[in-house]
Amino acid sequence: MGFAERGVARITNSVRSCRHAVALAELCVLAATAVAEPTYHVARSKIESGPWTFTPIYTQENGKLGQVVSFVALANPSTRVGNNIVAVWYQRDGAGWSAKSWETGDPWEAIKSVKGALGISEDEDDRWGVPGSDFVVSRGKKLITAAEQPKGYALGVLATDPLAAAVVSSPNKDDLVEFLTSVGYKAADVTLEKDDGCTMEAKLDGLALAMVETLRGDEETKVDRSMTAWIASGSAGCGFGAMAVEVIERDPAQISPYGPATFTCYTTQTGFLWTNCREWSQKSLWVQKRTRARFIPGPPATYQFCDQIRSGIRTLTTICCTWGTVPVSFPPACPPAGTTPGIGVGCATTPTSSEGNIAWFGDWGPPCPF
Repeated sequence: MGFAERGVARITNSVRSCRHAVALAELCVLAATAVAEPTYHVARSKIESGPWTFTPIYTQENGKLGQVVSFVALANPSTRVGNNIVAVWYQRDGAGWSAKSWETGDPWEAIKSVKGALGISEDEDDRWGVPGSDFVVSRGKKLITAAEQPKGYALGVLATDPLAAAVVSSPNKDDLVEFLTSVGYKAADVTLEKDDGCTMEAKLDGLALAMVETLRGDEETKVDRSMTAWIASGSAGCGFGAMAVEVIERDPAQISPYGPATFTCYTTQTGFLWTNCREWSQKSLWVQKRTRARFIPGPPATYQFCDQIRSGIRTLTTICCTWGTVPVSFPPACPPAGTTPGIGVGCATTPTSSEGNIAWFGDWGPPCPF
């Protein structure tokens, strides 16, 4: 190869190297963009108003706090009449807010729908403030069924409801929705949606500003910063604000290590299929603190609060199961009654451990006047 040919080869290789470098840089940018996709989380703090509890959903990007992007309003099950709507999902929609709801009368079906749409982890199930779960356990495994998809919501009834147009256009909408709810119709009488001098969007904006302050900064100043932000938004003085209570919950804290394990071994058989499971349970004591705060119009506008605490037991469960078919194989014998083998001893498969939700002892205390 001559000098000129070698030069051309070098230039060609250099061009290829540059192209490779550019392609690599583009891949890095794409990877960085993918990593920056927001994740969605359930806040522990909430807003209570009448029979409704508004649970905020917020975003994080690479571990950095984003903003409150939606609220899931869940009705107190004890107040439900007939076919009343039990859940409404308010979502930030550009500069405004939109709302959806569900046919279901089970709040966990609505929660499951939100979790599926936003990819929220089941590790945050205890933050919804609703007893129960969106799955069943069978043979040591969690079984989750498909969730109902949210439907259009006309601020009081489903958008597909035959009465939707009449409800939305009625000059007495609030009274009409209240009546429909009281007789067990599929309707939702939500204080946030009432005409009280502020738009629903303004009230949701104010709540979002208040709730984001509970997610950052010093623990001791959360209540003051959150209530100050809510008051400054101007929506705390609306009719909704006068009835609403902000509930700022701290993370539960473990105050004792997990104790000695209790052991259970059992075999079930359906037809020729058998399942043998070994299960160890350990318990630990936990406490949680919260502050309830409400708006006082003044002047000057301020707030009052009360602190509460509760305690409970969390169970750590370690389980291993094996399966087989008679007569190809038979279930192994369980250890003699009253004996507790070490955790994982006797497992033919790798045991899995999971912490259950905390079983709280009674209600929060001391009593709060609001």
